[in-house]
Amino acid sequence: MPDVLLINPAWGGQVSRRGSRHNRRWPPLDLLNLAALLRAQGATVELADARAVPTAPAVLKALAARADTVYLTSSPLDRWQCPNLELESFHKLVHYLDHPRLVLLGVHGTVQPAEMLAATGAWTLVRGESENAAPLARSADRSEVPGAAWLRKDELVLGPEPRPVDLAALPMPAFELAPPELYEYEVLGGDFALLETSRGCPFACRFCLKAMYGAGVRYKPLGQVLAEVEAIARLGARHFYFMDLEFTAHRARALELCEALRAMNHGLAWCCQTRVDTVDPEVLAALNAAGCRLVHYGVESGSLPVLESLGKKITPDQVRRAVALTRRAGMDSACFFMLGFPGETGADRAATLALARSLPAGLASFHLATPYPTTGLAADCPGLPAWSEYDAQHHDRAELEAWRRRAYLGFYLRPRRLAGLLRQGGPGLLKRGGRLLAGFLK
Repeated sequence: MPDVLLINPAWGGQVSRRGSRHNRRWPPLDLLNLAALLRAQGATVELADARAVPTAPAVLKALAARADTVYLTSSPLDRWQCPNLELESFHKLVHYLDHPRLVLLGVHGTVQPAEMLAATGAWTLVRGESENAAPLARSADRSEVPGAAWLRKDELVLGPEPRPVDLAALPMPAFELAPPELYEYEVLGGDFALLETSRGCPFACRFCLKAMYGAGVRYKPLGQVLAEVEAIARLGARHFYFMDLEFTAHRARALELCEALRAMNHGLAWCCQTRVDTVDPEVLAALNAAGCRLVHYGVESGSLPVLESLGKKITPDQVRRAVALTRRAGMDSACFFMLGFPGETGADRAATLALARSLPAGLASFHLATPYPTTGLAADCPGLPAWSEYDAQHHDRAELEAWRRRAYLGFYLRPRRLAGLLRQGGPGLLKRGGRLLAGFLK
């Protein structure tokens, strides 16, 4: 019988109803770190990842009944920046599990601890990074646990402030709890794993939710990163994603890591996320030589005034240059755009669609800008309730959805784009991409 059960809920499907969040079958890396820490304390640990293996609530309840302590996350690491918005279903799951020692993890409780505790009746939640929650499995004393929060007679009680996790002190993640064959990234491949080399971001974009990361950037020692690459390869991974917010922001470090990965000759294909103003031909060539096949870029808008209002500090010309250089270096790009920022006009949105269609990137996504609590974007919309799907104070939902539909169809349904996707991944990629596109357009 496990001492601890870790649960990553499914959130009701591949593409969530609110906000069109794509709940990919990606390993919950923070829970794998937490599992390793719990094992170091002598606990036995079980993971129920309902995003990877569909699991009925009744099965989760039966698993929880066997465990002394249950950890339930509302947002694993890949959802720290862009969490799901359907909190009602999450609240119902907590009540249904009805476990006396249930600990909530994730960004929702980090931002609104009192509201989450009141809505769920959970024993405790931990604000900030999930790894800080490890001591709760062995003790009922919450007063010294960083980030702990609970209710006492309907009053919120807070333990010490969450402290930044020392990435160098983390043990090897319990990768075997999330075997690569259960996971995939449809544009990269199956047998998929998630890794990180850093946490945090040195930039201050007004729309970005960084409540889980804290201030500044923390780096994992390169030897530790390389050991984790070897570990996932031994488990059968063929593809992975470095889940850093800005992989090339520290240029010298990125080059050093790429050279070490190239020397390993691990044979794995991987992707990363970064900014268009932190890449150049040398960096991109190093990424490609190390096995990188796809670079994600947060573009957000094709309108310079909108980009300036967001504090993004990039220009459309920098976007065009970075994507062209990425293609020239032998890699594809995935560009992320948003529609519906405060003050955005139809002309601004038209500029975004025009920029997207002009790029040689094979992939793009278009979402409604979400004013997450604690962000500057939320401060620009003071009358909106928390976890609003879009800025209803300044924009009409139907109009934004029409623009979003036009953006997707205009980007993907062109002969040259379809031919490129067919060359890149064959009929299988077109089929998977078609299903995903259909989900986003519902």
